[in-house]
Amino acid sequence: MWVIKGLLFLSLLFILVYFFVTNAAQTVDLDIFGHSYLGVSIYWLVVVCFLAGFATSFVLAALREFKAHRELSRLRRQLKEQDREIAELRTLPLRDAVNESPTTAAGEGTARG
Repeated sequence: MWVIKGLLFLSLLFILVYFFVTNAAQTVDLDIFGHSYLGVSIYWLVVVCFLAGFATSFVLAALREFKAHRELSRLRRQLKEQDREIAELRTLPLRDAVNESPTTAAGEGTARG
């Protein structure tokens, strides 16, 4: 699998280099939000677009990661609380169905014996 990924990356790199070599003399005119930029090299346009996409993806991934971390912390707190509650319930004395104390029920059972 790593061979296929490596070949895919290598072919993408060659395509990118070919694109840059064939368009070395190309310039474009940009009009962004009312500002005109004349004669911008296509290199800079591609680099800026790549960085803008990378920054957007990074921010979205970071937000998702923070949300998952917050949810994990909440679930850990909930698990600790439930473990504490289970431990408290395990230490409660056993009671009879008619709500007798455990010592009374045990004493009556041995007296009838």
